This record gives sequence, C-alpha cells and structure tokens, in this order.
Amino acid sequence: MVPETKSPPILRQISIQSVMKILVKGPRSRADLATDTGLSKQTMSDVIRTLETSGWVREVGTTTGRLGRSAILYEINGKAGVVLGLDIGASRFKLALSDVRGAPLAARELATASLNFERLVDEIVTRAREFVSEVAEGRPLRFTCLATPGVINPETGRLTMAPNLPALTGLDLTGALRKGLECDVIVENDVNAAIVGERWQGEARATEHAAYVALGTGVGLGIVSGGRLMRGATGAAGEVSYLPIGHDTLDPESIDRGALERSLGIGGVLADFTVPTGGAAATIEAFREALGAGDPKALAARQRIGELGAMLVLSVQAMFDPEVIVVGGVLGLAPPVFEALCEEVARRTRRKMALRRGALGLQATVTGATYLALTGMFTQMFSPKLERQWLDLPWPTDERAA
Repeated sequence: MVPETKSPPILRQISIQSVMKILVKGPRSRADLATDTGLSKQTMSDVIRTLETSGWVREVGTTTGRLGRSAILYEINGKAGVVLGLDIGASRFKLALSDVRGAPLAARELATASLNFERLVDEIVTRAREFVSEVAEGRPLRFTCLATPGVINPETGRLTMAPNLPALTGLDLTGALRKGLECDVIVENDVNAAIVGERWQGEARATEHAAYVALGTGVGLGIVSGGRLMRGATGAAGEVSYLPIGHDTLDPESIDRGALERSLGIGGVLADFTVPTGGAAATIEAFREALGAGDPKALAARQRIGELGAMLVLSVQAMFDPEVIVVGGVLGLAPPVFEALCEEVARRTRRKMALRRGALGLQATVTGATYLALTGMFTQMFSPKLERQWLDLPWPTDERAA
C-alpha cells in the first residue's frame, strides 16, 4: 500500500490502484486519468496528491497540441525504488535490476560454481546486496523474485524436487531471502518464470494461453492459462520430467529424477558428447560439431531428441491447448534441436501448432523473475487487500496494453 501511518480505506485503495494501472503505461494528465478511471476530479486530485507526497508519482511536463489550457502530465517516479530479479541454475546465477516502472538498470551473470555451496543462500544474499548497492543509487529495494529449479511448497516455502541444486533443497528460501535482503520476496519455479518472461517481452506476447517447454540440464514446463500462471495445488504443476516417457518408470533413478528427464536431459541424451569441464554449453557445442561432421551418434541423438521432445509437446497441446508453445532451455534453443523437434511434431499431428523458439534466449527466466518482482511490488504497495494474482496486474505485456 502507499506508505502512510494507516492503510488507506478500501475505496481509496481501489482509486489508487486504478490510477497506477494507467500510469504504469505512460504519462497522463489528471483530466485524462479522471476520464479513464471514472473517478471525480476531486477524488483524482486527492489520489495524485497522496501519490506525489509519498514519492510514487511526479510531474513530467505538460500536454501540447490541444485547444485550451495545457495540462500537467504525471508519471510514475523511477526514483521511488528498484526491484530485483534473480535466476539461479545449475550453471549460471543471473541478477537483473529495474526501476519501479520496469525500466532495466543493470544486469550481471556469474558462474554458479563460483558460489560457496556450503552457504549458498548467504552467497545469494551477499551477491544480491552488493549488486543493488552498486547500481541502485540509493533507491530502496522494494521487491525481489528468485527463480530456481524445483518446486516451492506454497504452505512451507521450502524447495523440493530440485536434484540439480541440492544445496537449496529443503530450505525456506522465501524466509531466508526476505530476512537477508530486507524486502518482500517470492521464490518461483524457473520455467514458470520463463513463460512469464516470454509473455512479457517475447514470443508469447498478446496471448492468454501459452506454454514454455524447457530442454536443458533438466526438462520443465511453464503454463499460462486464461492469463494466469498455473502452479497447481502444491506448486508442482509443470514437473514434466516425471512423465512416463523414455525410461522404465519403475527404475529407482526414474522415480528420483523422472523418466523423461533421464531420457531427454543433456546428461542422458547427449552423454556421448559430454565435456567434463565445460558444462552444458560445451557439451552442446561438441554435439553440434559432431552433427556437422555427419557423426552417426550425433544424428541418432538428434533423432532421439526430436522424438522425445515431440511426445512432450503433443502431450502439452492435448492437455492445455495453448495458443503458442515456446521452446527454450540451453538444449531447446540450439537450432538443430529445434529443427528436429519441429520435424517430429509435424510427422505426428495434423493440427496446426504455433511452435516457437524462445525470443529471449537464456534470459527468459531472469526477465520473468523481474516481471514477477514488479507485479509483486505493485500488489504489496497498492492493492494488498484487493488481489493476489500476479499476472492480472498491469505492466504492459503486449500491444493491447499500450
């Protein structure tokens, strides 16, 4: 809510929220805001005064090219604070800072291996605090979203089903980060964040129903349905690595890691091309070089990826009927892999399908984390009693919101 000694009455919260939903799209005059929201001029004056006094809105100029007196324009004050998006994976740790309007300020990327795994949460907090201190220019950190592999239990806040980041498994990440960063925090599944990022700035813009299939070290799925992110009853919606595809589902390793992940994750499907000291990117590059040379093992691996990936994509289509399915992850983004996937899908269905290679590349997850931090901040500050659906909030995600 807007900082005051007491929470604004519910009707005032509604008025403030209505105004901020419009201002987040660009400058407006009081008269335009009153027309757009249906609020009276007196109420609009009171709302603008409240937002100016608390530092959230500022004058930015005057209208031009109109008959009559010019009007003062107001915009959200970018100096009111910053939000932080974090993405930690098996190989990379990414940080992105934006002002409260969503304008990017800076980004940083580190090798996850450079962090101390014995105190990984403390390391995340330390690196995040250093980054904000260097870039924010004294603006307060309003909200943070950390995206990570695995499932966040909505009741306990603890991370589960994250075999690629065992140092974080079982921890109350939300509580630890909130304490360390001294701001509100949400922790989100990395593939969920990726579909949010692609819906904000990538291939899923202007859609209400979209899916993101991530192929990489692991296998994952993020779903937006009716404009809302699907998390499921326990936060585990989209854990497609456990689909009964590709391996014996009764094998103990399949039970622990998932049959599909064993088959389609980089460690399984590209085992013949593993570069021990180079990580996933080096393994994929070795695979691509072998493909170019016509290596039979590489050709067979490409075929295997296409077949298994097609089974996954067609399952997603049948269950969720999305307008677009975006393919990402360090493996899924590789052109030979995406081409093989498209070929095998086309062989197996007569339905038209919008299958797209992710526009944001490996930045989709941290972009989505930033968006979730923005909308989390908006809910916290301006509508704490009104709504808790992150994706119902107003940052302009496509041309319809402009």
